[in-house]
Amino acid sequence: MIVLALDTATREGSVALRSADTLLGWSTGDPERPHGERLPGELLALLSVHETDLCEVEIFAVCTGPGSFTGLRVGLATIQGVALATGRPVIAVPTLEALAHAGLEQLAPQAQRLTLIVPWMDAYRGEVFGAVYRVNHEGVVTEHHPAAVGTTDVLLQELAPILKASPVLFVGNAVEGARVAIANTIGVEAEVQMLESMPSFAPTVALIAEARGADTAVSPHAIRPVYVRRPYSELPSGQRK
Repeated sequence: MIVLALDTATREGSVALRSADTLLGWSTGDPERPHGERLPGELLALLSVHETDLCEVEIFAVCTGPGSFTGLRVGLATIQGVALATGRPVIAVPTLEALAHAGLEQLAPQAQRLTLIVPWMDAYRGEVFGAVYRVNHEGVVTEHHPAAVGTTDVLLQELAPILKASPVLFVGNAVEGARVAIANTIGVEAEVQMLESMPSFAPTVALIAEARGADTAVSPHAIRPVYVRRPYSELPSGQRK
């Protein structure tokens, strides 16, 4: 199965091509250029490098957020367009789920005792995106607490009752700024590890899509973004200030 994956939740974004349990290739974009200028060119460029035609792709996969509002809209529209044009289905992967999988992969083999993963991603405006994923003894990752947004202190207080009882991994680009707060909130009572890495999501999205299989794919029309919070333009002026 040939999978073409796209992430536009981050400013640079990424694309990845995967087939037969192998990552054929991937690339990141230029964060100084908007996604609307770079797509679908980045998808077609990666396919060209690996001598693969768009019509040969069997599954399209896309990172659905949370993340950049404009980026998510452009990315989902791009994948929906190419999927409709080729008659192929789409697998949607939430950003924080991809980050949880990437953290688990990076920590292995030390992850054997790991029970919970907390993706912790900069949401700007002084806030973070966070969620909790549970890892079973076979390394299967499932959502335990849905994606949420808030200040570091507020979100940690909300999640603390879940996290205090288990070995937990925090991963993402908001971890560095939250180290003291994490330690003060749950670090005394729980075994906590922290990874500050922020991987390119497309390779992980492609891996997750391949693992799920074609049976989990849906029509392009069914894909929806995961915003978690309202767009900045929709907030009252006082709240924006």
